[in-house]
Amino acid sequence: MLAAFTAIGPSVYSAPMAPSLPTGNYVALGDSYASGVGAPPYAEGTNIEGGNRCKRAAAAYVHQVTDRTGKTLDFGACSGSWTKHFYEARTPWKEPAQLDHLSASTGLVTFSIGGNDAGFATIFSKCVTAAPFSNCSSNKEITDQVDSTIDALAGKGKQDGVYSYDTVMSDIATRAPKATVVAVGYPRMFAPQGAGQILPVPGRCEGVTKVDQRWINAKTNELNAAAGAAAQRHGYQFADPSGAFAGHELCGQQTSWFQSLIDDGRFHPNADGHKAMASSIMDSLNAQGQEAAQDQPAAAPAQLDNMRPTGAFTLTRDGDQLSLDASASTDADGAVANIDWYVQHANGTEEILTGAQATTTVPAGEQVSVTAVVTDNQGKEDFTTQVSAAG
Repeated sequence: MLAAFTAIGPSVYSAPMAPSLPTGNYVALGDSYASGVGAPPYAEGTNIEGGNRCKRAAAAYVHQVTDRTGKTLDFGACSGSWTKHFYEARTPWKEPAQLDHLSASTGLVTFSIGGNDAGFATIFSKCVTAAPFSNCSSNKEITDQVDSTIDALAGKGKQDGVYSYDTVMSDIATRAPKATVVAVGYPRMFAPQGAGQILPVPGRCEGVTKVDQRWINAKTNELNAAAGAAAQRHGYQFADPSGAFAGHELCGQQTSWFQSLIDDGRFHPNADGHKAMASSIMDSLNAQGQEAAQDQPAAAPAQLDNMRPTGAFTLTRDGDQLSLDASASTDADGAVANIDWYVQHANGTEEILTGAQATTTVPAGEQVSVTAVVTDNQGKEDFTTQVSAAG
């Protein structure tokens, strides 16, 4: 997705060797989360100013998977890749279409893709620079683009230049019919409800408001759900590293496994993060081995493939009393399960409230921005924002 530095810290945790896999080489495809941006040094010829910038890192998870499986690596992942680069050569960089790395002799494939299609780079540029009382999660131009792209990746719509996960996986199956295939998800970057820090922007994590942190996590969940559901349909494995990163998010309770805003590879996993991603992949491969031994179908990944809920709320002011009511929120194919409120105050702080109805105190002379986060019973979230002028 975007870019990062490396702090090679203590070993995270190690996964066992993989079970028996088909013979053949290991082909690693995808974007910067697979190439290893944020975990340098980079392979010679892949970090050239004005030239090839694939940034294939020595600490990328693919090298650890190679070591644990004992396979020969064909490293095709490249920073800045979209799903279209699985089909189109990046000629100025002398990079072939990524699917051209596959053949009948391929025994293992991993890939991470879709973040650039969904516009995560744009998301962060907008979120980090969001002015007071504004959020990228309430910017309809941004949210519509992200949502429509995730829908296209999930096969629920079409968008120029975006290939659905089903299309990608079908073509992997055609080109590498004997291979074990693992789709690799994106780890969530932020704590579940968001967190703050003193620098670079007080109250924000790496310049991102708490409500936008929550929104970015929600879109990461949706992207992972789309990839996981497609993997299940094609009989492939899906590795979701988010659980392994719990507590190690940006501004998390423990040491972060992501590069920060001021690092070269910002918002990408560092070396410890790639260890965790490798372990998630190995866990998936071992789980597949156990299922095969027991002659059982692969376990279904967590699915969030339902429709998004529709948030609606009223905001009323009576002096310094602010009353919020989101009882009118609906969910077309389920039920509303939870409502959280993010109240942005004039001093930059964000207050988080819970419940369909809530109240808080805001000085009558101050502007306030309020976002209702409506979660349905299958985990999808809708973000609805209102800005109230000074009372």
